[in-house]
Amino acid sequence: MVWFRFLCLVFAAAAAGCSKPSAEDYFARAQQQAQTAATMADTLRSPDAVREAFGPAIGLFQDVIREYPHHPLAEAAIFEIANIHNSNLHMPQEAIDGYSLYCREYPAGKQTAMAMFLIGYLYNNELHKSDSAAAAYGRFLDRYPDNEMATSAQFELNNLGKSPEEALPIPPPAPPSKSGKKNTPQTPA
Repeated sequence: MVWFRFLCLVFAAAAAGCSKPSAEDYFARAQQQAQTAATMADTLRSPDAVREAFGPAIGLFQDVIREYPHHPLAEAAIFEIANIHNSNLHMPQEAIDGYSLYCREYPAGKQTAMAMFLIGYLYNNELHKSDSAAAAYGRFLDRYPDNEMATSAQFELNNLGKSPEEALPIPPPAPPSKSGKKNTPQTPA
């Protein structure tokens, strides 16, 4: 009987040690890996080295999605992968694919408005695909007309294909006054 209890304890300990990490564990490790990679990225000279540095973080975020597809952290993991492709790896098409996946999987998600806006932004400013940008901004404005980013989306939509100088013309300098002094606004006394 003593041996039976001992074996049960050994098997229980072995089983506990072999269990897969929780979604929270995967996600925390992924965030830590992403932070480490971001710190290292400034010193890395090649895009391949930067991609390699972020590989473990992306893999751990993918583990959350694969192992816990219905966990709330799966939603955050999809968005984080897209953000890494956008902000750290400068891979706009992969970022768009990630943000699009997020929007399909979580149409009422916490970050859906941001993801939709970023799709338009990346099409316009990184890939220079005006038609795709116009469609993305249009979908964003149809769905989120009162969102805090709606003004920016409308501005981008109105200025598709324009250079920064055309979109934000710089007013000519004020002519000098006849006295030769610069025109400065006067404040009432």
